Amino acid sequence: MSVVLSTERLPLELARRGWGKADLARAARVSAPTIGAAVAGRPVAPGTRRRIATALADTPPVAGVDDILLDQR
Repeated sequence: MSVVLSTERLPLELARRGWGKADLARAARVSAPTIGAAVAGRPVAPGTRRRIATALADTPPVAGVDDILLDQR
């Protein structure tokens, strides 16, 4: 079984933390190509989804960035 992550939400969450794909890959302990696949909307394993979610949950957004980013949605 595989899952597809939101192609809108994942880049937003990266931006909220000031991260690029490589930063998320390091934090989630998955490969950069795996993060690239997730951002592109390709399926990833449930364990990968869990690692990505944990990495994002463990790193709070940059203070004040939501005021700038959320206006673009």
